[in-house]
Amino acid sequence: MIRCVRCGQCRSVCPVFLVKKVESDSTRGRVTLIRALLEGEISFSEELGEKVWQCLLCHSCSQECPSGVQVEKIILAARSKMAELRGLPFSKKVLIQGLLPNLKSLSKLMALGRFLQSFGGKEVPGGYWLPSFSLPLFSSRVLPRLNSRSLFQMVPSEAPFIPRPKGRAVFYAGCMLAYGYPRTGKAVVEVLYYNGIEVVIPPDQVCCGLPALASGHRETFTRLREANLRVLKRVKADGIVTACPSCGSTLKEYYSSELQAKIFDFSEFLVAADFKPPDREWKSVVTYHDPCHLRKAQKVVRPPRRILASIPGIKFKEAADPGRCCGFGGTFGLYYPGLSREIGRARAGSLLDTGAEAVVTSCPGCMLQLADSLYRQQSTVPVRHLAEVLAEAYGFHKPLTAKEVVRPG
Repeated sequence: MIRCVRCGQCRSVCPVFLVKKVESDSTRGRVTLIRALLEGEISFSEELGEKVWQCLLCHSCSQECPSGVQVEKIILAARSKMAELRGLPFSKKVLIQGLLPNLKSLSKLMALGRFLQSFGGKEVPGGYWLPSFSLPLFSSRVLPRLNSRSLFQMVPSEAPFIPRPKGRAVFYAGCMLAYGYPRTGKAVVEVLYYNGIEVVIPPDQVCCGLPALASGHRETFTRLREANLRVLKRVKADGIVTACPSCGSTLKEYYSSELQAKIFDFSEFLVAADFKPPDREWKSVVTYHDPCHLRKAQKVVRPPRRILASIPGIKFKEAADPGRCCGFGGTFGLYYPGLSREIGRARAGSLLDTGAEAVVTSCPGCMLQLADSLYRQQSTVPVRHLAEVLAEAYGFHKPLTAKEVVRPG
């Protein structure tokens, strides 16, 4: 924190500052306030706490900082201290301590949730649902249409026999692919199989803990981390693969020191495994949205583009400012829906400016945010995970029909 020379370079990339245009809501402003608090120059207030919470932890500022200040670590430390002194707000307690650690138990209710989605909302093509009222935590955003089964119920936990396998991987699915987008998770598994990789999906894996860490509740994060480490250490594999960049960056930073197997993003693993280029055409003009936790936290930029370039028929268009955040930010999108939507609107605009017929990304959180942002801009451009596109190009999944493409209603 002392290394910050207040040059203001971070203001040019902070997504919250770019919308609010308020100095104390910029990265530089937050760091200055936290330092003043620690040195006793100011006292804690609700307004100051709000400014600390209104950070997406997107790593944009850290990547730009000429002094090498790791702002996300400062924010996490400040949030941890705030939670220690004042406790978590009720809604965060429900989410962090109640909901996320127990998703496996709640998954038994997925069929009921799917049934209830038939009421009080409308079907949005592309596999989404728009509630007609404001839901607790989720407001009135476009949400994935729930599947009646989780990923763990859709695919076997142990790999089927593969003659002369090229390798063996553990698939750490994460909460969103396991429960929100199981079809995408299934595509990840099928693509790995097709490339000669044995896949093991430990059914006892739990949330990686990032939402708890980002909320300052280290106790819950530690408990979840230890539970996952026990599971991951039991399986012998050449790598641990994730297709959620938030999970991937958390595993790499907080788990890897205790694991023998290296951790890979899905695209990294495929490129390292010398994947098979598809034969079928996926004829479309495509742009790619870089998830912050993949591009900035993990420095994975080329592998997804290399995979897209291998698919016959794809015409790739790079968006302006490819590192721009979409505004999801995990729990940020839940607690600041208006601000999140404003950031998402700007990102959706730059993606649409490419003239793309499909937006591809590598993050289920970004998929959710971009689907909502594009829908609200009356766009019919669908958002797809890289694994889904590859599965379609290999011929495993049927492409979305015209009716299934996200359309404004």
